[in-house]
Amino acid sequence: MIEKGLILTGNDAELLSRALSEVKTKAYEESEAQLNDTEALSALVSGFRTAEKEEQEKERSLSYFSPLRKRLVLGTVIERLGSADSGKT
Repeated sequence: MIEKGLILTGNDAELLSRALSEVKTKAYEESEAQLNDTEALSALVSGFRTAEKEEQEKERSLSYFSPLRKRLVLGTVIERLGSADSGKT
């Protein structure tokens, strides 16, 4: 069987090691669960995916409401201009 793998060295390996250690510590503090490296990596990736999905949802909702807000502001400005013009006559 052939397996794919990734070899990290130097700063990248140290960074991943510290991140996994933080995930293990946090998991233990929250639920007293002791994770191995694979479980910690899975939790870390899951956290990033969740954050990415939340950011996409936020962007999607902002892109939907942005044109609506522009129309509402434009409508308010036009209404004020109309009121100002009718007051002059």
